[in-house]
Amino acid sequence: MKTISFSQSLKLEDPLYIDLRTPSEFVQGTIPGAINIPIFTDEEREKLGWEYKNLSPQEAKVSGLRFIAPKLPGVIEKIDQARAKQPVVLFCWRGGLRSKGIQQVSHLLEIETYRLHGGYREFRRYVLNFLKRYELPGPLVTVHGMTGAGKTRVLKKLNQNNFPVIDLENIAGHRGSVFGQLGIKEKVGQKKFDALLWRELYHLGNFPFLIIEGESKRIGSIYLPDFLLGENRKQGVNIFLNTALEKRAEYIWEEYSRGMNEEDLLCKTRNCLLNIESRIKEKAGKSVLYNLEQALNRKDLFSFIFLLLRDYYDPLYYGYLKQFDNFDFQVAGEDWTLAAEEISGFLKKSFSEE
Repeated sequence: MKTISFSQSLKLEDPLYIDLRTPSEFVQGTIPGAINIPIFTDEEREKLGWEYKNLSPQEAKVSGLRFIAPKLPGVIEKIDQARAKQPVVLFCWRGGLRSKGIQQVSHLLEIETYRLHGGYREFRRYVLNFLKRYELPGPLVTVHGMTGAGKTRVLKKLNQNNFPVIDLENIAGHRGSVFGQLGIKEKVGQKKFDALLWRELYHLGNFPFLIIEGESKRIGSIYLPDFLLGENRKQGVNIFLNTALEKRAEYIWEEYSRGMNEEDLLCKTRNCLLNIESRIKEKAGKSVLYNLEQALNRKDLFSFIFLLLRDYYDPLYYGYLKQFDNFDFQVAGEDWTLAAEEISGFLKKSFSEE
């Protein structure tokens, strides 16, 4: 039976990572692309933890055996069905009893697997070390623009044209405004964000430049790594997407209302407004908050979005833009396809001359 480090597992041909931890552990963070075949429920794991701490490790192990024994045939069958011809890498939290026990049973049934040394905890260390030491192989190209300018759509079009793009908002599962998670079903935590960012960078490999959207240090509750901020951003290539206020309000209205009925959208918008109510009072004043509340009372979501952009987000963004002396390129943002084409031409010309 073989153990393998995470870096060694990357050299396998199309490995299948199987996460044997509980569903809640899996949701909090896992190896990107891994499938979850839990051997304990969340409730069982909690009970075992209590027994380990308050009774004895031996009693917890005996209870664990009772929990897992009737499940073993089903677990092994799921592993066998999932693997096809891929090499299988099993892991749990620390590469301990859960993955070791399943590997031993698999081996007896002639299903050969690898066990990830150190488990998910070791993978997490690997990712954090990767992001801490990461050095961009090329300049950072940042697409800036006011809230709702269409930066994400432009980045998607650039990505479709095979430019090296990292969509930070998509990875974070948050759009970076009061509407941050409206229409987004899955909430992404820091562990998952870090793992997904690692995967994007790992698969990009070397590139002449990297394109990102202009974000602050935080997207919702997610913190960005330092190499995407600071001097790398200031000394890189900075592009401004200039989109008129009316168009931005229309875009946000269309984007955030898609697939939601009016009452649900109004309710969730009110909740979102409550989250930043104190900040609006501090940064923009009570009168701005009053006007926003009145727009919601009239069920006028478009006016609410327009006022929120004009009186709250735009003044904040002007403060953010002061750190840049000037932009290397500016482009109109009303037509996102055309904007992406113009940025493509600018980048090709800029980097072909170097």
